[in-house]
Amino acid sequence: MDKNNNGVKSNIYLFYGEEKYDLNKSIEKIKGKFENLTLGVNLFYITKENIQELFSICDSITFFGEEKLVIIKNTNLKFDVKKMLSNVNDSTIVVIVEDEVDKRTSEYKELAKTAQVTEFEALDSKTMTSYIIQVLKQYNLNISYENAEYMVQICGTDKTNNINELKKIVAYTKTGEVTKDIVDKVCVKTLNAKIFDVLNKVINKDKKQALNELDQILMLKEPIVKISIMLYKQIKQMYMIKYLKQMGNKDIATALQIHPFVYRNLSISCDKYSLDELKKLIYIFDEYDEASKKGEIDFEVGLKKIICLM
Repeated sequence: MDKNNNGVKSNIYLFYGEEKYDLNKSIEKIKGKFENLTLGVNLFYITKENIQELFSICDSITFFGEEKLVIIKNTNLKFDVKKMLSNVNDSTIVVIVEDEVDKRTSEYKELAKTAQVTEFEALDSKTMTSYIIQVLKQYNLNISYENAEYMVQICGTDKTNNINELKKIVAYTKTGEVTKDIVDKVCVKTLNAKIFDVLNKVINKDKKQALNELDQILMLKEPIVKISIMLYKQIKQMYMIKYLKQMGNKDIATALQIHPFVYRNLSISCDKYSLDELKKLIYIFDEYDEASKKGEIDFEVGLKKIICLM
């Protein structure tokens, strides 16, 4: 039995947060404490749909004795926590899993007194960059900090996704140096990275290729509205970078909370536009958004028109 946040032994766990890889590993570690786990016998999953079964499950005796594991997922803590705590005996382990919690609620406060509460925070880009370097080093592979940053730029900061990408790199590279070319060959880009590629083609006056890459993204069934919002966000970041550079700000990436690699690329890109030109693009996006919502213009046609105007 592990200790809760007050140093008292507890068989109740509350896991929440964005970092699902470490969260799921923690659940698997708890499962490993049981010699045999059989769904419906000594392993039970509780959701919003069957929350009414929680108390009878906690009270029941299994065929393997009293030991059982109850995993409660995505209920927003909308159940009688006090009653659950009073129904759980020492041989029952309860793991409560949420994406996020409201610490102001009475349910959370009650759990926090008894449970071992752990927040699994998403890794920031700097931590993920260091993580990539460390993992590859374990396989006798080297990657420069710059190339590790680039991998975070195109793959994002999701740990589960990056572990899968790292496995592919290890299988492909075997030994030696992991270059930017290897990262490009092996890794699958996130939607954000693909949108940046479209923007980069536009900035370098290759609008035909930009439209081709946009079509490739659309072929993957990515929502046009989502693509538009992400492209708009990058244009707005360019405007803010341009503005802050003119104001003499020395640490723009930190001020805007932008990944250093993204900042460097957007900083180069914004130099090709004046502040007024970037402001005009933001206005064009706003007009496009309003017109498309009113049904006056097709989302896809409107976005392609903006790309041609850039």
